[in-house]
Amino acid sequence: MKMNNDSRRSVDSDDDYDDISNDPENPHDQLPDAESYKAGMRDNQSMDSSRNFDEDSEYTDDNHDLPTVEEYKVDRDFRENENEDERPKSRAGLYTFCCLILLLIIVTAIAVPLALRDKSDDISPDGANGGGGSSNGSGSNGNSGSNSDSGNPFANPTRAPTPSVNEVPRSERAISYLTETGLLDKAQLDDTNSPQAKATNWIIEDDTFDINVPNPENGAESRFAERWSLAVLYFSTGGEDWRYKLNFLSFMDHCDWYDRFVDPTGAVIRQGVTECQMFAPKYDGNRVTTIEISNNNLNGTIPKEIQHLPYLQRWISPFNADLQTGGSLDPFVSLSNSLVHLELQYCGLTGEISENIGNMKNLTFLGLGNNFLQGTIPQSFFGLTNLQVLGLDDNLFESPIADFAKLNNMQKLYLEDNMITGQITEDLIRNGWESMVDLDLSVNRIEGPIPDTIWSMTSLEVLDIHGNDFTGQIPDIEMIHDKMFFFGAQDNSIDGKIPESINNLVNLKHFDISANKVELPFPSTMSKLTNLVSLFTGINGFGEHPVPDFLESMTNLVELSMKQNQLTGAIPTFMGTLTNLKVLDLDFNQLTGALPTELGNLRNLDTLMLNRNFLTGTIPNSFSGLTTIDVLLLDGNSLTGDADAICGTTGINTTAFSADCGASAPEITCSCCSICCVDSDTECNNFDWRINLDGIWEYDFQRVVYSFSQEILPASAKEVYNGGP
Repeated sequence: MKMNNDSRRSVDSDDDYDDISNDPENPHDQLPDAESYKAGMRDNQSMDSSRNFDEDSEYTDDNHDLPTVEEYKVDRDFRENENEDERPKSRAGLYTFCCLILLLIIVTAIAVPLALRDKSDDISPDGANGGGGSSNGSGSNGNSGSNSDSGNPFANPTRAPTPSVNEVPRSERAISYLTETGLLDKAQLDDTNSPQAKATNWIIEDDTFDINVPNPENGAESRFAERWSLAVLYFSTGGEDWRYKLNFLSFMDHCDWYDRFVDPTGAVIRQGVTECQMFAPKYDGNRVTTIEISNNNLNGTIPKEIQHLPYLQRWISPFNADLQTGGSLDPFVSLSNSLVHLELQYCGLTGEISENIGNMKNLTFLGLGNNFLQGTIPQSFFGLTNLQVLGLDDNLFESPIADFAKLNNMQKLYLEDNMITGQITEDLIRNGWESMVDLDLSVNRIEGPIPDTIWSMTSLEVLDIHGNDFTGQIPDIEMIHDKMFFFGAQDNSIDGKIPESINNLVNLKHFDISANKVELPFPSTMSKLTNLVSLFTGINGFGEHPVPDFLESMTNLVELSMKQNQLTGAIPTFMGTLTNLKVLDLDFNQLTGALPTELGNLRNLDTLMLNRNFLTGTIPNSFSGLTTIDVLLLDGNSLTGDADAICGTTGINTTAFSADCGASAPEITCSCCSICCVDSDTECNNFDWRINLDGIWEYDFQRVVYSFSQEILPASAKEVYNGGP
């Protein structure tokens, strides 16, 4: 509310104060402070005293010339002809008049600022205290626009003054605001155990921040409503049992309800209310724009009251396993005007996605993966054409893959582990996925060939299609594709040979074609894939062949699996030069000869699987250097001697260490083995030991932990596979 300009002026009409609304240093149209006002008053007084109306004075004015003698006489003659009662009777009378004027100035100078200050205390853009600061209980109850006689120094003294709004208890004003604006239902307030009642009690009784209570006529959009809604969120999700309180319900501005942590990379991150911004046109204090509460044991339902965070742009709360949304994401649908980023993966969400999700037109990022959502995805969902990142993975959704082409701004699409059906067609790629960066369709029900246009997605970095029913060959890569680093196609029915043009994937790091029908020979260009970190070729239609020599150039390899690949001959000594290896899986082949001592150089090994081969000799002493080993499988060979080189004097700490150390006369003596087998026991350690190859987008497709399938193979599996050397 702007004050009348006249109320900002001194009674002395000769020396008006400047209207401070034109002062660029006072953009909020406030009255001057007390010291400025007093200084201005002193200036008026000194100027008045310098102006002497005595005819003998030497009064000068830069803006006016002194009158001539003739002018002065004319003026004097005119005054002498005036009514005698209207002329000053004497110099003493003039002095008396001036003193009265001065007294009036002083009284007005004191009374007007006090009255205006009382009024300004009741003024705020939305009833808040301007910037979220404490009002100490002096906020308006909605009468800031009224003209109270109690604040007017010129009020009729015989009229009783209107009681100050501050005489209404803050608790009553708060409840009135919450109920009249529809923020709070009386039934919720009556239930003292409800999150809404707890939040109300806290903000009235315990919150010493004393945020100003707005006028209900201003509506439910206010910083008071934000603070109360955040308190409801706290009580609705078991805030008392959160892993970290994140300064929620502390006696500071709710924009400071966050805490700092150091993530595994050493970066400092925030959790809580991590971002607030000032918004036009109200400029009524910072408003909540980002909430990040990950892995914090939120337990309960996200309340509908979050709709009273009208400027919320980003909500990020993954890894809270018992978190619900009250059904169909409705609390967030109500924020469709502002929300652009929503993450709820690894929570406990259930049910189906409703049609009203189509209202969230501004969403660019939606993460709902690893929940219990199910059913057919509604057609309204595919109208969210601003989406660039979509994670629906690890749910039970049923939809045709063709519908996702409608999301034509998509860059990262994660649909793994659902029941998505259909085929990837050339039209689908051309018309919807040209900007794709990550495409994960793994473990669905997609079938048919991989289209040639798959490589036309020039920005593609991740292509994970494993666990489907793709057929045919891997298409030729006709041009250099320098973006892709992850290609996973295991567990399909892909046949034919790896294309010679595979080397056009110049920056490929992960290549997995295991459990298909791929044939030999390997392309001659394989040796050029020197950036490979993970290579998996196991369980294919390969004929007998030695360990390929192109591996010698792949010094960046961290994971190598050639399980059940019909490998023959000795393990080459150059394997000892691949010192970055953490996983070396040569299980279930036809390898012969002794264990190379060079394998002892692989000091980073976590997993070494040489079981179910025809290796001979003893365990080299160099194996004592494998101090980081966690899984070591040596059973099903013809190795002899003892395992002292590995066990040492104190033994090593392994999850699994197998050898032929069973029976009364074991082939190997092993004091630290966890699995001891004998040749006659065909069921001993007869697991398939396939390493978990799933890439996880939340971890940027990097391996977090190694896990293995414990599926039990038939007792005759090895005999069926090769029948011996």
